[in-house]
Amino acid sequence: MACGAQLEMAMANPVERHLDEEAAEKYSLGQLSARKVVEIETHFLVCESCRQKVAASDAYVAAMRNAAAKLRKKEQTPRRRVAGK
Repeated sequence: MACGAQLEMAMANPVERHLDEEAAEKYSLGQLSARKVVEIETHFLVCESCRQKVAASDAYVAAMRNAAAKLRKKEQTPRRRVAGK
């Protein structure tokens, strides 16, 4: 994981610099400051590849959250006993 300074460098010029995987993931998880979100969204205005990268990250995060919710639900559901076993 890159430190904050590296993330800062990755988005130093939001229009010219592309997002790295960590920045896309942090954006998808809502872990960036409001200022960084504005920088990234400004970049999205001119960069289709970064919009696609974040869309893929959003889909991954959603799938992981969905899978985790299903596991929690399954763990909370009492198991039925089958007669004779």
